[in-house]
Amino acid sequence: MFEDLKGNIEHEKTIVLDMRSVVASMQGNASSGDFYLTSLRALADQLSLLNDTIPTLLKGWSSIAAMKPKAPSAKPEAQSSKPKTRSLKPLFQTPKKLVKMSYVSPNTKEKKMITINKEDRKAFLEGLKMSEDSLKKIGKIKGRKTGVVIRKPNPYAGFSNKYFREYSESLTPKFSDLGKDLKRGNVPLLLTSYLSMAMMSMSIAFVLGLVVFGALLISSLSNWLYFVLPFGFVGVAATGFYLYPSSEASSVNKNISYELPFATIHMSAIASSNISPSKIFKILIKSGEYPNVAAEIKKVVTQVDVYGYDLVTSLKNVALRTSNKKLSELFSGLATNISSGGALKNYLEKKSENFLVDYRLERQKYSALAGTFMDVYISILIAAPLIFMMMLIIMNTFGLGMGGLSLEALLALAIGGIVITNIVFIVVLNIKQPRV
Repeated sequence: MFEDLKGNIEHEKTIVLDMRSVVASMQGNASSGDFYLTSLRALADQLSLLNDTIPTLLKGWSSIAAMKPKAPSAKPEAQSSKPKTRSLKPLFQTPKKLVKMSYVSPNTKEKKMITINKEDRKAFLEGLKMSEDSLKKIGKIKGRKTGVVIRKPNPYAGFSNKYFREYSESLTPKFSDLGKDLKRGNVPLLLTSYLSMAMMSMSIAFVLGLVVFGALLISSLSNWLYFVLPFGFVGVAATGFYLYPSSEASSVNKNISYELPFATIHMSAIASSNISPSKIFKILIKSGEYPNVAAEIKKVVTQVDVYGYDLVTSLKNVALRTSNKKLSELFSGLATNISSGGALKNYLEKKSENFLVDYRLERQKYSALAGTFMDVYISILIAAPLIFMMMLIIMNTFGLGMGGLSLEALLALAIGGIVITNIVFIVVLNIKQPRV
């Protein structure tokens, strides 16, 4: 009986996973909502029928028999004085109303065994056929370009959670800002999983540092000064994991700022046809021209189609969590405009004009900054090295030295300084450069 109970619970887990797969497939397919809801109902009915067998299975597994009350005797004085004993049901007795049933899944081709109430067998088979057919169709739908992205679990995150999940869960309240950056940067990881990955990476970095230090120590005992290598590797790994979410959030913010003026113009043009705001969002998502803005709009559509929020509430929720302030203002304004019944087209036209002005100002600001950088670059990396070389030639002609350094050493230092300065200029320009 214990094996029967275990088999039913395993099958229920499979049903729950199938339900999650159906819910994930619903995103971006609101037009097929009735089909997905029918699939969910069929799976939910199977889950309910299997749950109904659990009390009976537990009852049959128990060694204590149910005591049935007897009717009082009409003549108590005539009862025998011999003590009566009640009989116990044998251990692990299978109740008669349960039946075992096996079937082969047409999708996975696996043979499955379950225990079901006899009177529920027909209903279970009907729901099973409906759910299997639905899951097969959903698999075909997933194969098409529906716009639904189903991510596979991160194997490294699963491996890290296996060893560090308890520790990461205790540290989660202390890294709330890191969790916000993960959401703003659209990093598809929970904070607990991310912290587990960080701790696993630091452990691997520490072991790698020990290996390097041991190799150096074997080559020469004088290399014991490199004992800081393991701790340095750990520090580099921790710093990288701590700065990565904020870097991703900053990158998403920058990309959204570039796409937002054009996406708002597109939305304004669609709104002129007087269609509903939710359809405007879906058209913008399907266009594929604004991937970063569309990623934020998908959050709004998901809250409406999957979680059942109204559009105004969804816009306000996403506005609080997005990394871009301008997009947050746009969503908040849309929520206010929709709830007050304002003219959506006029609002989007005004916002697109404002965003275009900001876009032009940002380009002008970058042009002025690039001109300043050009002047500094010419002064430091063209004029200064020439002057420095002339000074060295004159000093070498008169036999003068510079701090005891030879001419070759000074030239090497000058070339190294020029290379490093060029790298700094390139990095700063790339950071400040708006997206082209």
